[in-house]
Amino acid sequence: MDDRKSSERKAGNAARETAGRVGETARETADRVQESSTRATEGFRDYQLKVLSAAQANINAMFEYVHDVIQAQSVSEVMELSATHSRRQLEAVAQQSRELASAAQKLATDTARPLSGGLGSQFNPMS
Repeated sequence: MDDRKSSERKAGNAARETAGRVGETARETADRVQESSTRATEGFRDYQLKVLSAAQANINAMFEYVHDVIQAQSVSEVMELSATHSRRQLEAVAQQSRELASAAQKLATDTARPLSGGLGSQFNPMS
């Protein structure tokens, strides 16, 4: 009878221990998800600001180009302005694309970082 009670106590203690570990793991997981969500929100805001900055720069370049074309004295001057504007815009768009790609990569990395560390180790088999 004592062996049975002892076994039941051990089983009860093991169940409480397991429940405690599961609860702690759930809290840690919730904290990691919350941190990931916060980082995603901040990163997305930064990304949106970069997109708006690029759009503003492109709009300003277009207004400058139109202003210069209106003041042009000849067709050859308009052609030169157009070529210069096109070259500058291609360079600007290439640079903006690199910056946006970098910002998107940073957003993805920063968002995933809290989730990538430690979750798997919480579910090791019991010894």
